[in-house]
Order: sequence, then C-alpha cells, then structure tokens
Amino acid sequence: MKKICSMALAPLCLIVCLSACRMEPQETYQFLSGIAKNLGESQITEEADLIGIRYSGEDSYTGTYQADCGGDTGRDVVFGGGSLESKKLRIHGSIRTDAGKATVRIRQNEEVTEISPDQDGSFETKLSLESGGNYIMISYENFQGSVALISEYEAGASQKEG
Repeated sequence: MKKICSMALAPLCLIVCLSACRMEPQETYQFLSGIAKNLGESQITEEADLIGIRYSGEDSYTGTYQADCGGDTGRDVVFGGGSLESKKLRIHGSIRTDAGKATVRIRQNEEVTEISPDQDGSFETKLSLESGGNYIMISYENFQGSVALISEYEAGASQKEG
C-alpha cells in the first residue's frame, strides 16, 4: 500500500512543485533525480521479505547477497533503483543447485535478461545501465542450494556516467 501511495503522490507533487515555483535547471534536475531514486528504491525487496541476506554497499546498486535455500520459491529484487544517470556495474557470484532452479535476472528498463552460470555454477557480467529503472533480481523455483551475488561499480568507472 505504501508503494502505491508513493507512486500516486509523486506525479502530483511534481506538477505542484514545478508549476508553483520557478526552479533553476540544476535544482529541477536534483529534484527529479530524487524522485526517480525514491520511486526506484521502492521496487527493491525489503530486508524482512528477502529469501536471502543482503549487505548493502555504497548505494542501492551495490553490495553482496547470500541465500541458503531449502525449497524456496519467490523473487528477491536485490539491487538497483531508478536514476537519471547511467551506471557501469560488474556483477558476479555463484549458484550451487541441489534441486529446483535459481535464476539471476537483470531488468534494464523494459528489457529483462537472464544470466546463465558456467558449468561450475559461477557467473559474471558487466552492465552498462542507462537512465531509468534497473534491477538485479534472483528468481527461485523450489530451489534447494545456495546463491552468492556481488554487485559493484566497475573498476575505473565512476558511479555517475551521465
């Protein structure tokens, strides 16, 4: 319910603020960036609802995640958010499967891709995230095993690329 209220009130607040006052371009950009960030972070699974355990990094796009599962089904939206700026990330980790299925999914705005682990269960990819909503998720289907995931800014790349 809190997410629905936030999503409904945000456009109204934006219209009121932009029409009621005259902002400088930088102020407008910062204001809109804050709205995108807040709306984007509302899509991330809350700590209490996670199947695994998340250790946050410097922001909502980075950190580590660990899950030891005994037949779990569901989805954890682990990292990501909404941003007006592009970002470059490196994600890597492993999936050790005893039964069922766990899938790493990346949503970049409307496009969703799945990362296939190597034969030993490890995976690694680099992401160039454009502005908009970008999320790193783990989907579980009766999964028994473990998942380890690390999301970090690419070496040499700043978190702000735009």
